[in-house]
Amino acid sequence: MSKATPNDDAASLDETLANLTLVLKKKQANLEERELALERALATLQRDKAEMFGDKSSDSDVLHLNVGGDCLAVLRRTLTSVEGSMLASRFSGRWDESLEKDDAGRFFLDQPIELFRPMINFLRAKACETPLGPPVKSPHPKDYELRQDFYRMVEFYGMTPGIYPAVIELHRGEPGSAEIGSFPDCFVKSNEWLTFTVQTQGHSRDITSFEVVLGNVERMQVGWINESRYVENLSNDHRNGVGEEANSLGLDCCRGGLLVQGEFTKLEGLSIGPGSVIRCEQKGHRWLVDGKMVVSSIQSDDSMHFDNVFLPPNGHINGEEDKIIPCFSGKGHWTLSEIVLSCP
Repeated sequence: MSKATPNDDAASLDETLANLTLVLKKKQANLEERELALERALATLQRDKAEMFGDKSSDSDVLHLNVGGDCLAVLRRTLTSVEGSMLASRFSGRWDESLEKDDAGRFFLDQPIELFRPMINFLRAKACETPLGPPVKSPHPKDYELRQDFYRMVEFYGMTPGIYPAVIELHRGEPGSAEIGSFPDCFVKSNEWLTFTVQTQGHSRDITSFEVVLGNVERMQVGWINESRYVENLSNDHRNGVGEEANSLGLDCCRGGLLVQGEFTKLEGLSIGPGSVIRCEQKGHRWLVDGKMVVSSIQSDDSMHFDNVFLPPNGHINGEEDKIIPCFSGKGHWTLSEIVLSCP
């Protein structure tokens, strides 16, 4: 009997891997078919339900609400104006028959009117906003406790991105050289290497943390800049991205390390590629990749530590003009999947 050679073993391994790949592809195809069948069944169910209950809802419907005992009349399109929110789903018209109602048939919301009304008034103002008119400002209750309750209610209804918006803006590069998506699909698609920032609009709540999902990217850098000081000290080298300039720090996804004002530190074992989720917390003090903490300036964290000379541990900076904002440099496609705002 002849003994198996290394070439035979390698061929057998290749064949096994090929068979496993084929099995996985078949299972994936079966899952996709089942998912498609479920989507079709759901669409049929929703259509049958609409026919059964006579669902003839319209954006122009006037809905009568009982908000914590106070009556309020609102257009359906006002309540559903923030796409993807719980409020938009609740009053889409599909669930009208199952929603809580008072004795008079008004939709009941167990919220204080002094919290709910400012949110509705903001949505009404946004609906008639024009380029020539004054910009609509987000609600900011004067009383601190009331303000915290308002933030909490807005977040509960999934309305934070609509009431306290943030947008991606081109910071360095040729205008029109990238496609930028706005809420609810905040993304960048660029065929050139460019730098972008995330700016809040119409309110004073700072971005404290954010999350980015990478697609196919080149020389991607994700981080933060001290906006005013960054611009004042910006070099003429357009090849420099976030972390490579003064008053900035960033995660270098290509080289697998941290950049702090031009100083690079290698993070051993860090692997970042298409599909990776990068989360930056506490304005650059803590960094996670795919749910794993990779570097932090907080001593109690169990990870590699760095000295954050960019931002003091308490998060405060000298000078009222200083503002820390998210910044990205790169080429390709990535999505801003989440932002967390301060609650001042």
